Amino acid sequence: MDDNDYSDMLDMKLEEELQEYLTAETADQVGELADLVEVVYAILDNQGISIEEFEQIRLEKKEKRGEFKNRLLLVQVDE
Repeated sequence: MDDNDYSDMLDMKLEEELQEYLTAETADQVGELADLVEVVYAILDNQGISIEEFEQIRLEKKEKRGEFKNRLLLVQVDE
């Protein structure tokens, strides 16, 4: 499978795993999240991005835009 086909397959798998998470019983959701993370890691690897690089990007975005710990949801960003 070439790079484009593999990338497309990973995107489809990500959608599939997300749907499985969304429809899972509460007791099964953590396992479904683990499946989602595995697909995310495969996407990162396919794009040549390490988990450490990804984590740095995540932390930078968290610092800039906040996080969900306080159960606050940002509705709109005006730039």
